[in-house]
Amino acid sequence: MTSRTILPFNTDWRFTEGNYAGADKKDYDDSKWRQLNVPHDWSIEKPFDPYMEFGGNHAYLPRWTVGWYRKHFRLAANEAGQRVYIQFEGIHNNSEVWINGHFLGNRPYGYVSFQYDLTPYILWDEENVISVKVDNTPMPPDRWYSGSGIYRNVWLISTSQVHVAGWGTYITTPEITADKARINAEIQMQNHDDQQVECTVVTKILDVAGTLLGKAETRQFLAGQETLKVVQEAEVHNPELWSPKSPAMYEARTMIYCEGVEVDRYTTPFGIREIKFDAQEGFFLNGINLKLKGVCIHHDLGCLGAAYHDTAMRRRLETLKEMGCNAIRFAHNPMAPELLDLCDRMGFLVVDEAFDKWKSSYYEHLFEEWWQQDLEAMLLRDRNHPSIIMWSVGNEVENQGQAAMLDMLQMLVAHCHKVDPTRPVTCALEPHNTPLSLRDGSIEGKVQHTKGLAERMDILGLNYQEQWYEHYRESMPDTLILGTETFPFYRGKDNRVKGYLPLNPWFDVLKHKYVIGQFVWAGIDYLGEASYPLKGWPSGLIDTCGFRKSISYLQQSFWSEEPMVHMAVFNDTVKQEHNPQWTMHWKSPALKDHWTLPDCTGKMVRLVTFTNCERVELFVNDESYGIRELKNYPDQMIMWHLPYAPGKLCAVGSNGGRQVCEHELITAGEPSQIVLEPDKSVMPADNYEIAHIEVTVADREGVLAPQREYELLFDSAEKDASLAWTTGLLRAMNRIKGTKGLHETENV
Repeated sequence: MTSRTILPFNTDWRFTEGNYAGADKKDYDDSKWRQLNVPHDWSIEKPFDPYMEFGGNHAYLPRWTVGWYRKHFRLAANEAGQRVYIQFEGIHNNSEVWINGHFLGNRPYGYVSFQYDLTPYILWDEENVISVKVDNTPMPPDRWYSGSGIYRNVWLISTSQVHVAGWGTYITTPEITADKARINAEIQMQNHDDQQVECTVVTKILDVAGTLLGKAETRQFLAGQETLKVVQEAEVHNPELWSPKSPAMYEARTMIYCEGVEVDRYTTPFGIREIKFDAQEGFFLNGINLKLKGVCIHHDLGCLGAAYHDTAMRRRLETLKEMGCNAIRFAHNPMAPELLDLCDRMGFLVVDEAFDKWKSSYYEHLFEEWWQQDLEAMLLRDRNHPSIIMWSVGNEVENQGQAAMLDMLQMLVAHCHKVDPTRPVTCALEPHNTPLSLRDGSIEGKVQHTKGLAERMDILGLNYQEQWYEHYRESMPDTLILGTETFPFYRGKDNRVKGYLPLNPWFDVLKHKYVIGQFVWAGIDYLGEASYPLKGWPSGLIDTCGFRKSISYLQQSFWSEEPMVHMAVFNDTVKQEHNPQWTMHWKSPALKDHWTLPDCTGKMVRLVTFTNCERVELFVNDESYGIRELKNYPDQMIMWHLPYAPGKLCAVGSNGGRQVCEHELITAGEPSQIVLEPDKSVMPADNYEIAHIEVTVADREGVLAPQREYELLFDSAEKDASLAWTTGLLRAMNRIKGTKGLHETENV
């Protein structure tokens, strides 16, 4: 017997679109199918179609088709004593899987990870064939772009007959002091032999350098075909605590020995941290009161589609970190496990969410049969991540407050508590999903309605309801509130969700201890939920190409501890289209992040400086326009009115009489060059990697040249399927506006 191996299973798949009888059989002829690697999203490869039914939900990309994947592989005969599993991190959606013609199972929900045991059907030292059918012909399951296919990683796992079950460890830290931390490990073990075995289970606690810090050892008998749980304890002295500023990670390495031979080794990354939710004082991490400075994100990667790529996601998270963001709400489904790994290592606090709607969307016909398996898939897979501080069981679910909905809410929350009692549970409530009589009714009626919901969850999650926080708290004095979704600029007022009050929702977080944080909708623009010609949601803090918008610097001025100042010019002539009563609330204020305004010559312009400094001095062509103090601007937006003069604009931030930061804008001359800037100079030959290349239309001095529109065409001479990432990227970026470089594209 040998110990566990985990091998990437992403390369050399064959793919075709369409439904083909017999494609599940081992001897089916797939020689003419396209060869590719996964993760793969076949929808992003398609042309946009403005006439698609429900097309805006799916970014006007075709979706309602069936796709087949097949992979041929061999396993050596000397491994015949092993158990072999295939693990899919996500298939969207309605997947069915076979090996050598034997049906393994189906998984309708496209966002969960799952395993199948291949062992009974493996042909050792012969060719084996995995067949995967993906059926996207039902109505679109989401209100956003979901993608199509095997869009996350696949793994082939080989173990002995005695091993730790998949996602079979549960690491908690029930006691933490400055001197030591007690580590509790629950380990689910399986014996696939018919005979009883005697084992020694050893769990070692290691730091990132591999230093042994603690150890536990247990002798255990397992009957034939038995599954049981082993509980172990260890101690770590002088623990380094996980936090957003210092995301220290540890590793629990569990080894099973039979007759002195290691038969399994299972590694569990974890962190040591203490979370506490105090009804009066708010959220505490490691004893320190902390506000959640958060954003909501969807799972797609903009023009790269839904197929997960670690480099692209890491680049996005780095931009969020730059803004001072410390928290992410996953909207509205379990994400790729690699994203959680990034959050662990980079220091983001996470609200992990299981579902969007329950019974008013595609999931309606799945709920009764699948809710427990799908919820557990998230809980068991993710519960060892220190980044996760809260579970969410739903978002804007239907029939809020009605008896059936309350029963479902209570059932889902209770199951979270059963599987993981260490974290609180929320559910994001949206004011328009209340009964019609309450939508425009009295505030008192809303409070009583919401009270019944709050009693069935641990943290009251509210979407766009800041104007009622104080009313809710007065009625529920021991309830903590979390802004699970907030507008990026305006807040509501009185009984109006869209109140156009230019007081940012962040100030409601600062004002009240019982409001533990906010999650701005959305942190990053995403595909879907669009109105043509747009292909995605356009009102986030970061665009689909990963570039920051001007409004993101307002959020940075709230969140960041690093001194910053940033200028933007109000675009008072912008026109709002596509239901202006709604989009104006999302898109305002309209801002330009440049100082090339020929149409404003001889006119006054409005300028804003976003800053967290005590004061800002503004210079136009080296002439001072005065100093203004942040304390005189309660909305934290320092406003200036000045005549437009081409040249150099400079804002200097200072604290205590000392200059600490500045921001400069320079008027551009005539466009004269295209500047390409890659984010890496070397690409590995043996790795599935991508480079981001920023393209800027600039003047002779390299200053971004706005105000004109250019069509830049990209093409690749090589048409190999392995270039799917590149071609998808270039297709989405084939029309670039000089006003913003790659900030926005016409296609995305």
